[in-house]
Amino acid sequence: MPHSVSPPRPPPTNSHSSSDSGAAVSRSPDSSPIQNPRAIHFGAGNIGRGFIAPLLTDSGYHVVFADVDEAIINAINEHHEYEVHILSQRARRQSVSDYSGVMATSPDLIDEFVDADLVTTSVGAGILPRIAGTIAKGLAKKLQAKPTSVMDVIACENGVGASEMLRDEVAKHLKTDEERAYFSNNVGFANCSVDRIVPPFDKEACGSTHDLDVGVEDFYEWVVDQDALKSDHSIQGMKLASNLLAYVERKLFTLNTAHAIISYLGFLKDYKTVDEAIDDKQIYTIVRGALEESGAALRKKHPHFSRREHAEYINTILDYRLRNPNIKDEINRVARCPKRKLARNDRLVGPALMHLDYGLELPENLVRGIAAALHYEDPEDEESVAIRKLINEKGAEAVLREVSGLKKEDPKDEELARTVLKHYETVRSTINKTESQL
Repeated sequence: MPHSVSPPRPPPTNSHSSSDSGAAVSRSPDSSPIQNPRAIHFGAGNIGRGFIAPLLTDSGYHVVFADVDEAIINAINEHHEYEVHILSQRARRQSVSDYSGVMATSPDLIDEFVDADLVTTSVGAGILPRIAGTIAKGLAKKLQAKPTSVMDVIACENGVGASEMLRDEVAKHLKTDEERAYFSNNVGFANCSVDRIVPPFDKEACGSTHDLDVGVEDFYEWVVDQDALKSDHSIQGMKLASNLLAYVERKLFTLNTAHAIISYLGFLKDYKTVDEAIDDKQIYTIVRGALEESGAALRKKHPHFSRREHAEYINTILDYRLRNPNIKDEINRVARCPKRKLARNDRLVGPALMHLDYGLELPENLVRGIAAALHYEDPEDEESVAIRKLINEKGAEAVLREVSGLKKEDPKDEELARTVLKHYETVRSTINKTESQL
């Protein structure tokens, strides 16, 4: 196994930032400055507190956390500061302040929209429809108070097109033509790619006694579709791009693909954490092969990613980020929700089909990852239970048809399905071979 470690990629910078002090200044349609911008962030969990909020507060924003967890909202309002622990070889801490909290079910949240410049989320893509009605009410309130104001919404979720999906859900709740016109002309919904590992935080090991403290890796990347924004937010650490889909797919089909395959193969070998599993020579070899396969397809679709650049990206993920001994990311956390991860356009089947779409050879390592995912079992995970039930009742092929959307009438789909089913029968025994048998 290679022992060289690529350095972390430097934090991205916002090409529109113009202030040496880092203070953020939003712009209204008439270009008059509005000082002290405010952001509403849905989801006061680890991603919100450890990734998005620190970037916003460092850029001069006051962040209003919205969540359904009353205990965490109370803690946010009781404490004026918390720390983000950077879990790297040189551990350090970052203090976060200038925030408040409000219950997501409270009318007070609707009032917060009047002065807010930005809405961000980290609630999970499946929860976005549940907050759409609240956002619609907030926009209606903002329209009444400030009819010429603008606002941007960025859903910081894994997956492709989360902000567009949220936009469509919010539109269902608009009641008048005036609201619909304001929504169309003054509210931007910008897709983004978010990339930072935020594992469960061991407060005792890090010497923390604060309930709001969170641990994160030192690497991060936040890339936002600049063409969908209605305002220049000047957020340090946000990278603006016009070719956002390339960054979304690069992250989903590289980091998320690696994470998933490591976790499902690691499960078969009874590993407990990602860093343990990736140190297994057999698992490392399969995962690197899978990323080279997905990378070949990504570079075909997005040729501005050079071979050298993408190789460095893979090396950083495999040999630096996922092998970070300070991040004890548990296999059962990373492997959860296998139905979503086995979906046609997600991190396993998605890059495999892209590989075939571009006329490349069958991606055997990605196939092994898909087959391993079909073996995953966790009685505490509803999706895992559902998949096991479907396999027991109808066989593994039913999962590929119903969950992964592989169609018999499509030759590429059928080729992939047949190969996955072949590996499904053998992957459990072959992955448990010792290194001497490789």
